[in-house]
Amino acid sequence: MRFIKLGLISAVVFFVLFTLGGLLLPSHNVVSRAVNIKAKPATILPLMQDKNQWQLWMEGMDSATVNKRHQIQITSVSDSLIVANWNTAEVNYTTKFRLIYNAGQAVTIVQWQFEQDIKWYPWERLSSLMNDKILGTLMEKNLARLQLVVEAN
Repeated sequence: MRFIKLGLISAVVFFVLFTLGGLLLPSHNVVSRAVNIKAKPATILPLMQDKNQWQLWMEGMDSATVNKRHQIQITSVSDSLIVANWNTAEVNYTTKFRLIYNAGQAVTIVQWQFEQDIKWYPWERLSSLMNDKILGTLMEKNLARLQLVVEAN
């Protein structure tokens, strides 16, 4: 009986400490990557504002995959900012594409950022620490493909 009581108390104390430790981690996660493209924003914008064009430069964005796994809705488009919501079964993201034009160097900086609000669950907070490595690597790869597509034309 003593061991059962000790085990239960230890489990509760461990869970409380794990939860308190998780609460020290941020509840909002942002992963951001950027690339310099030698083109004007007017050349890049059509590839970014239409999600049907994303398959040209974004890996895994063919229409069959997108319709099965993601619900993507572009919520706003301007000449320098595109905002979209990505909803999956597991998580919801807000993604932003910023186009910053430097006329002096004839270069457009394309910044891509994923934002996620994280619940209080400690396992969600801890897993969000890996988002930078997982999403960041894919974002860099896809931005490099965008750069190749734009600069090839």
